[in-house]
Amino acid sequence: MFSWGRHSNGQLGQGGIEEEHVVQPRFMRHMKCPASEIQSVGCGYNHTVFCLKSGEILSSGSNEYGQLAQPFGKSRPECAHILAEEKFKQVACGEDHSLGLTDDGKVVSWGDNRNAQLSHDRHDDLDRGHFSSRQLTYTFNSSNEDAPAREDMPMLPRLMSYISTEHIVCSVACGAQHSMLLTVDCDVLVWGSNERGQCACPRSIKQCRQPRQVPLLHGAPIVSIAAGGSHCVAISHGSHVYSWGCNTFGQLGVGHTNDQFDAVEVETLDGQKTRYVSCGEDHTAVLTESGKLLTFGSGSSGQLGHGNMRHEHRPKQVVELMGSEVTQVACGRRHTLALVGSTGQLYSFGLDGCGQLGTGKKDMKTAPCRVAGNWKAFAQGATNGYSLRESSVDPASGHVVCGISAGGDQSFVVVDTGVAPTDMRYLTKSLAVPPNFAANRPIYTTVQDCSGLVDPSVMHGSHGHFLAQLVVHVLSSAACMNMSFMNTPDSSSTLYNTSGARVLFEHILRTNGDLRQTAITHCLDNTLARRLENLQPRTDEACHFFLFMLALVRFRGLLESDLFVVFRLSLCFAKVGRSHREAMARWYSQDLESFGFAVEVVIRYVKVFLNHVKGSRRSLEDIKPLLNLLDFLYQVNEGWCKSFPVEHFYMHEIASYTDIKDDYIEWRQRKSQPMNFCCYPFLLDLPAKSLLLRLDNEHYRKAEELKARLNTMFTQHLELPFLMITVRRDYIINDALRQLTRANILGQLNTGDLRKPLKVEFTNEEGIDDGGVKKEFFMILFRDLLSADYGMFQVNTDSHTVYFSPWADMMTEDDMANFNLIGMLCGLAIYNNVIIDVSFPTVLYHKLMQSFKTSKDYHEGVDYATHTMGRVPISGQSKESPFLDSEEFKLFGNLEPVVARNFRKLLQSTDDVSAYELSFDITRQCFGMDQVIELRPGGSNIAVTNGNREEFVRLYVDFVLHKSVEKQFEHFAAGFFAVCENRVFDLLHPSELQALVIGGRVHDFKVLQKVTKYHSIYAPSHPVIVMFWEVFFAFETLMQQKFFQFLTGSDRVPIGGIESMQVIIQPSNAGHDYLPVAHTCFNILDLPLYKSKQTLKTKLVQAIDLAEGFHLI
Repeated sequence: MFSWGRHSNGQLGQGGIEEEHVVQPRFMRHMKCPASEIQSVGCGYNHTVFCLKSGEILSSGSNEYGQLAQPFGKSRPECAHILAEEKFKQVACGEDHSLGLTDDGKVVSWGDNRNAQLSHDRHDDLDRGHFSSRQLTYTFNSSNEDAPAREDMPMLPRLMSYISTEHIVCSVACGAQHSMLLTVDCDVLVWGSNERGQCACPRSIKQCRQPRQVPLLHGAPIVSIAAGGSHCVAISHGSHVYSWGCNTFGQLGVGHTNDQFDAVEVETLDGQKTRYVSCGEDHTAVLTESGKLLTFGSGSSGQLGHGNMRHEHRPKQVVELMGSEVTQVACGRRHTLALVGSTGQLYSFGLDGCGQLGTGKKDMKTAPCRVAGNWKAFAQGATNGYSLRESSVDPASGHVVCGISAGGDQSFVVVDTGVAPTDMRYLTKSLAVPPNFAANRPIYTTVQDCSGLVDPSVMHGSHGHFLAQLVVHVLSSAACMNMSFMNTPDSSSTLYNTSGARVLFEHILRTNGDLRQTAITHCLDNTLARRLENLQPRTDEACHFFLFMLALVRFRGLLESDLFVVFRLSLCFAKVGRSHREAMARWYSQDLESFGFAVEVVIRYVKVFLNHVKGSRRSLEDIKPLLNLLDFLYQVNEGWCKSFPVEHFYMHEIASYTDIKDDYIEWRQRKSQPMNFCCYPFLLDLPAKSLLLRLDNEHYRKAEELKARLNTMFTQHLELPFLMITVRRDYIINDALRQLTRANILGQLNTGDLRKPLKVEFTNEEGIDDGGVKKEFFMILFRDLLSADYGMFQVNTDSHTVYFSPWADMMTEDDMANFNLIGMLCGLAIYNNVIIDVSFPTVLYHKLMQSFKTSKDYHEGVDYATHTMGRVPISGQSKESPFLDSEEFKLFGNLEPVVARNFRKLLQSTDDVSAYELSFDITRQCFGMDQVIELRPGGSNIAVTNGNREEFVRLYVDFVLHKSVEKQFEHFAAGFFAVCENRVFDLLHPSELQALVIGGRVHDFKVLQKVTKYHSIYAPSHPVIVMFWEVFFAFETLMQQKFFQFLTGSDRVPIGGIESMQVIIQPSNAGHDYLPVAHTCFNILDLPLYKSKQTLKTKLVQAIDLAEGFHLI
């Protein structure tokens, strides 16, 4: 072993030499053990502690504060006998204090405690604690146990009892005046001085006497930690780097110099695959998987190695080492060491006032320079430190550097151990199963590890017992689960290993009953579920366990007893912030199988919970966390995954738990109530929403009607209590638009008038409008209005839909006003509960709902379905072109299916698409003439190539759906919402609005027969009724639909289907020569008592063919 640098207090362990500074590596002849026995070296400012593989602790240097755990200072490494009762595996040193990690995961601390960095209570320093049998020998000549404790009294080694009872520790680190540790559960705890935020405590707290978990890292799979002078850094399993504390020189790497009193992610390092970190007093060095060395923080002494003395606020690669794979890095107070494993060369840079660079001169270096000495590479090539490979060592030919350490102003190297040098890049990767839970890293498992659980030859041995313990431990910790079932950052698959989780669980289910019971019941139902209550995930990685937990419940079989676990999970989810929920949405979009599991599980347990609290409104309040979790999954489905139709989330059972009408009234009035399902509209099925829409419309109609009657009564000014439209059947469009236009011009029509009950009258016809006249009015009106002959809409023959005519620049102001009136008429139909047969494409309903929700400042909270119009999916949805799977493209395909298919071929083609001779323009016919519209400036002269074809498709789709009809839609939407601006629309999905507007077609007329009721002498067995149904079912489908329109006034059925309708057939007093008569307002058929089937058929066909028109009978 070699050392160099400051030796003024004996910290180099070189013995009583005259030099205070050793300027080049010098063999440590006083080290009484071979280099291969050195396991860990901790360097303080003026002392050094060595940990041997035997578990012994050696120390040398200053002992002013008892930091050597010896009675006096030492110039050579000597055994700290007071610590002999424990077996240690790691040490760490601060400015004047030390920490030791025992083999069984406990922490012992000693030395300076002025800032509580030992977490000792001073009045307990001399009591008979863990080391009481030996400590009185080293009380510095104070044999009186009751002697008053002086402020500068050295602290004797003490076991940190809080840590030993609550945690198993796998790593420790020391800053100048603070300490930190990492547990096997991935928890990071810090204590000591908090002057600069190094304990992640609020600014007002200057000292943290007890270990405190870093809030931001709760649940994150942290695998490595490091401490600097007054700052801390942690690395996660996913290679994310977090830092906090002093940031005067940018040593946190976050781009500024403000101190951080909670952990913050170093975003610059995202994607760098950071594997190891080391900290100096005011600078930080990180090592990536590819061997790049990046440094940041103070550069005043050249310790960053960038060839200058500038401070860096963000990580920057050391250019001089570019091209070399750095395998180890260590930071002293103001200097840095770096080892290139492939060549065995050791480099240093930074302050050299004490010779700590080892160059033979006291000359500060701002760029990497070679450390003096004959260094060589390991003979068999560098491997990770857990693979033992013997090597013959010949010191005369050079030394193999196996490990480097630095701290204060001193440096150490361990050489020629016969073992391949440790590659710090692989210390946190998946290795062999550690020998016990006191491992050198957090505990996690793999499917390969657990395959032994079902192998009897393994399970009956000690290794099998450990595997069982390992699984139990992993399933008890959210962070360990995050680490166990995350794919490695370099994996090309999804972040979460769903299949691995399933295989692991299958292994557990096949094990013996005791392990299965412990792993499932104890871990999931008790330990983990209760921990979830206090877990507050504040990083993306900490949220991974949500995916695993919901999938695990699914693998387990959706047991009713798992309600407790899922409910606790929902409580934990409530603490997850917006940005992390968006990250979860992205993960789910990349792993649709996991998303399907999550939806299935949460829907299942919402129903289970509802069954438990049935009839209790107060108890329903408790279901909110579950519903909020389901709401998140619904938003993810809508905005990202599109895995399930909206109907998949319907809870038909809600009707038996609450009166949805009362819920809606309370919700609309914004009353305070314990629970309201209208806050979760995705749960309400379409019949429920249709009911609410009818109730809301009826409320407004009655209110406006009453208002008109009161105005007439008290103002002596006659005001009709309804909106009256009188039309001639042959001029229905002109008459309807003229009356609405004239009323608008004269100011006689306002929102209140539009919301009065609608009455329609056909000139010279005797029908009284109790509903049937309105039905026929809208049927004829929209049949004519949407035809291509009228010119305001364009019919697509491929999709059989009608959309706005795109030629806005050729339309007059009157034409645009007509779009407003047409929108108003559509709104009037919905407002008056009339189903209309309009073949609008799906995109129109999406645009309407988006327009409504935007105007209402929809979703004041988090909306994870943002950008559903035109949203481009993230990776994992379409390898050929993400745009093909976007909602925008699907809506375009609904309108232009043939063009959409051609575009798909264009984007997926491997040929040179320039052969198609396309350009960035679109040619369409306008009044029989071709018109060319450029999709971008100069588009006619820009050829479509493989490089720009996706841009061409995007622009084309955007033009067809939006730009070409922008003004037309604005006028249409304004008219529509002049009538339909009520809160029920807050509850609707675009597909539901479409269903409410157009209803549905009859697919099974057998249902019509089942719901029909009979009056007077008629009954199902009456001869006339028997003949009627025989005739009806002998009709072709088209004729049956015509009869349905004759009977009800529309060929569409309302939401809920025919089952929700009431149809009546009653006898007519008219003779055999009369036709059947339909009362379309009430769905009643007057059927004469015909004598024969042929007569009945003839008269029924005549009545259907002569159906248009109204007459009183």
